[in-house]
Amino acid sequence: MDKPTGEFFSSLGQYVYQYVYPDTLKPYYTGKGNGDRCWSHVVDKLFNPENCYIVARNLEKFEDKQDWQSFLLESYLIHVNDPENNSVSGHYKECFVMASLSSLFTEFENDQFDNFAALPDWYVSNYDSFKNRVREVKINATTTFVLSNARNQMYMMFYWSPTDVESPIKVTFEINLPEGDKLESVKKTLVSWLKSEGHKQTLPDGKVQKLAVNVEDIDSVIGLWNSFWS
Repeated sequence: MDKPTGEFFSSLGQYVYQYVYPDTLKPYYTGKGNGDRCWSHVVDKLFNPENCYIVARNLEKFEDKQDWQSFLLESYLIHVNDPENNSVSGHYKECFVMASLSSLFTEFENDQFDNFAALPDWYVSNYDSFKNRVREVKINATTTFVLSNARNQMYMMFYWSPTDVESPIKVTFEINLPEGDKLESVKKTLVSWLKSEGHKQTLPDGKVQKLAVNVEDIDSVIGLWNSFWS
């Protein structure tokens, strides 16, 4: 197995890995890290990269939660043990993968090829604005959905349709806080910032943590995106 690309390792975020015996999958080494940390043992310990498994990935998602350490462990144990009396299956369960490094890299390469072919021109031409700031991109024949990483306990998201470029684009901001005084304070700050960006009218969007604005076109959305991250 050749060493995966830097882009692939970046996609893992904060992760936990194990080197396992291939016949039993019993681990003989466990570690954590980011970037190509798991690959360092191929060089300094001569471990076989085919025996490397990613146990959990993108664990930075949990950092926005209160008491995130216990929150993460609870979610992991619910995912692994599936207790019969837990009504919720666990948060961010997609982080717990237990998959070989080689299979994840193959999946990543396939996704990169498909996504690149389908990415709209505005995304490609503004790639530097989106790089390392996007949590999720979903593309189908009628819409592109973009969800940002968290910034100041907020997420920015929008849908864009290539078949409806004349209509305003709804851009939604979600605040990652429970109901209460702190949430209301952050919302006021958000509304004030949106007014400074020329968006005087905000709209509710399904839950108390969300506010939305209508933006004229995709270029203006990208301008708002850049301001969000500045």
